[in-house]
Amino acid sequence: MRSLRWGDAVVVALATALVTTSFALGYAPSGGSTHLVVTQAGMDSRHYPLNENRAIQVEGPAGITEIEIQPGRARCLRSPGNQGICEAAGWLERPGDLAVSLPNRLMLQVRGARSDFDSMHY
Repeated sequence: MRSLRWGDAVVVALATALVTTSFALGYAPSGGSTHLVVTQAGMDSRHYPLNENRAIQVEGPAGITEIEIQPGRARCLRSPGNQGICEAAGWLERPGDLAVSLPNRLMLQVRGARSDFDSMHY
């Protein structure tokens, strides 16, 4: 059995560097969340920055949905639905995170420089 030659070691080192660099660039953080988009059926989307504390109330067909915004994150604090789906989503912090209030036909989605995923399928 022969040992590696110096050229083999260079090829292995370059391949390792290439894989490490590709991984680091491909899975780097997306730059943070910048704003919350509130979409309600039949209405224009509303955008709220995620850089300050804010409380929002959105009137819908089933009642009022309360949204809490803190620097870098947002959540559905209260929703008129009896199953608590919107509240169960918890804090939305990464670009692409979303919560839905079905009774109020409302969707909350955090957006940033880019999303952490490229498509969604159900």
